[in-house]
Amino acid sequence: MDPDRWQRLNEVFLAAIEQDPGRRAAFLDEACAGNPVLRAEVESLVVSHEQAGSFMEAPAYEAEAERPRADPADALVGRRLGQYVVIRMLGQGGMGVVYLAEDTRLGRHVAIKALAPEFSQLDKRRERLQLEARAAAALSHPGIATVYALEEFGEKLYLVGEYVRGETLRDELARGPLAPEPLLDTGLQMARALAAAHDRGVIHRDLKPENVIRTPAGVIKILDFGLARFQSRAPADSGAARLTEEGAILGTPAYTSPEQLRGWEVDCRADIFALGILLYELGCGVHPFAGSDSASTVARILESEPVDAAELTPSIPRGLARTIRRCLQKDREQRYPTARELIEDLERHEETIAEAVSQSSRRTPALQNADEGAGSRLTARWWWEFHQLSVGLLYYAMLYPLWKSREWIPRPWGSLLFFAALAAVAVAANLRLHLWFTSRF
Repeated sequence: MDPDRWQRLNEVFLAAIEQDPGRRAAFLDEACAGNPVLRAEVESLVVSHEQAGSFMEAPAYEAEAERPRADPADALVGRRLGQYVVIRMLGQGGMGVVYLAEDTRLGRHVAIKALAPEFSQLDKRRERLQLEARAAAALSHPGIATVYALEEFGEKLYLVGEYVRGETLRDELARGPLAPEPLLDTGLQMARALAAAHDRGVIHRDLKPENVIRTPAGVIKILDFGLARFQSRAPADSGAARLTEEGAILGTPAYTSPEQLRGWEVDCRADIFALGILLYELGCGVHPFAGSDSASTVARILESEPVDAAELTPSIPRGLARTIRRCLQKDREQRYPTARELIEDLERHEETIAEAVSQSSRRTPALQNADEGAGSRLTARWWWEFHQLSVGLLYYAMLYPLWKSREWIPRPWGSLLFFAALAAVAVAANLRLHLWFTSRF
């Protein structure tokens, strides 16, 4: 985007969010008169701004705390919901609170997400959510946390799923970027899980570091497929259910594809875009489109190109950087059409990176021996330097007795002997001191 256009977009957007919602449409009619593209971009920024709130400035638990609630987030702890006994709260986010619970009927731990009221109060949305949860429950893959059930207790909906032990990718990011080999392994595991879901017509639409866990065994598990969108293969007018109404935005804006932000129809390529963001962030340690706030982040996703991953982090192979860049194309037609094709590309990099690591490991013993030899030579060199310095100083010290002895030798031989010795010492001692001095660099 050229600077003038960006400045105009920014000015209209900032003015629009200051308007009362009831007057905003009239304001945009006037401010964007004759420029429908500008209006569409401003409207998408406004929608994302209102949904995102301060997601970049505050942790999820702080943002969630601002949401008005009838009960505290931990109100369910210790309570029984049907066959489930709630043990403790695991976390919370924009779509609800997650609890660890015990399934007393099957004797296992499960994760229960108490969905926020806006996702379960309307009958139409509840029906869609039930259909989508059933579609997600049909997924069976080692990289996908299993959805067990969508339960209803009282008037509230609860999503029951597999409890996964481990660290989220957000936790890993706090320790810094990944090396190329674990980065590629993580990307391949996520891509394979997404491919399995896409094969069944299920699109995640909210892939982010908080929704991906690495188990102690190193297995990647993608969470929250129960809130995904089912891409029905039936005709659009057949009544196939979808989770969100047309034009609505579901997902965390910082990990959302441009078409999602604009409220357009999405397909599996939206997940590929989010996966590209994750790979970039895991490899470089920074978000490719990070801005100072949610609005600027959304604007960069829509309009800006990120710095090449290999330029930002030279340890990332060029080929892998090209793969990440293709995932992040704003035009989805230029991305990988399917996760299966992305997997094929990543597997080619796997061979290249594995060979580089193998060569590095083969060089390691030789380098260690060289270091040990350098240590031995360091000791010998120290003695050589000590010898040069001490002998050079000894030469100068010898001049003192010669100076005294000249009085005992008949003139002019005493003085001649002293000056001859002085010339010899000057040459020999200065040469040794010069060798000692230059050996220090």
